[in-house]
This record gives sequence, C-alpha cells and structure tokens, in this order.
Amino acid sequence: MRHRRASGGFTLAELIAVILIVSILAVSATALFSRLTFETAGFADQTRALVAYAQKVAIAQRRTVFVVTTASSISACYDAGCATPIASPTGDALVRNAPSGVSIAPATSFSFNGLGQPSFGVPLTVSVTGEGTRSLVVEAETGYVR
Repeated sequence: MRHRRASGGFTLAELIAVILIVSILAVSATALFSRLTFETAGFADQTRALVAYAQKVAIAQRRTVFVVTTASSISACYDAGCATPIASPTGDALVRNAPSGVSIAPATSFSFNGLGQPSFGVPLTVSVTGEGTRSLVVEAETGYVR
C-alpha cells in the first residue's frame, strides 16, 4: 500500500472560497463608506468652522457679524442681508455651498456682537443632513460652537 503524503498548500476549492468571502466583505464595507457620508461630514465641519470664525472676526474687529444659513449654503457677512460677505483668510468670500444631496437647517440668520455673544437667548442647533445628520450647537451666552 502506498501512503499519500499530506500536501502543504491549499486546494483550489479552498482558495476560491476565501476569495469569494473576501470579495463579499469588501463590497459590503464599500457600501458603508458612501461619498455622500463623507460630503455630509465635510460640510458639517466647514459649517462649524465658519460659525466659529465669524465669532472670532466679531471679537477681533469689535463689530457685529451675521451668519446666514439657507437650505443649501451658509455665509458670514457684515450685514443682515449678506451684501458684504467677510473675506476668508485666503481672500475669497466666506460663503460655503452644500454639496449635492446635503442640506442645512434651519434656514436662519443670527449675529455675534463685538464681545462674541450671539443674538439669541437659547442654544441654537444647526443640522447638516445628507447621508445621516450631523449637528452643531451654538451656546446662548458664550457663542461657543460644539
């Protein structure tokens, strides 16, 4: 009788099964990281930064600065109608438009005075919605953005 020696490798069926399982997992993981998720998070970060920057400009220049939100944009201006937008550190107007499929709510206008205090008496929650919702809160007395 001949004894069969054990092979040290994998069979073709085992390799195909592993490749199939890894492929299914890769497709599933890719679906979790959709482009809209990243755009929603990115625009929420831009919104948070713009509001904080508007407050800092108000304090630095000791004047009222307005933040105006619509369903698809947010901007920082020197007037309530937003005819005079603030220049960003790079020199362009401080207006950020939401990517396609991303929106901002509520559509509102508020201001920071020269001390950095907001014009509202209760915390304001701003929601950025796309694939999921990201929220930021502007505190009532201090204007702190979280």
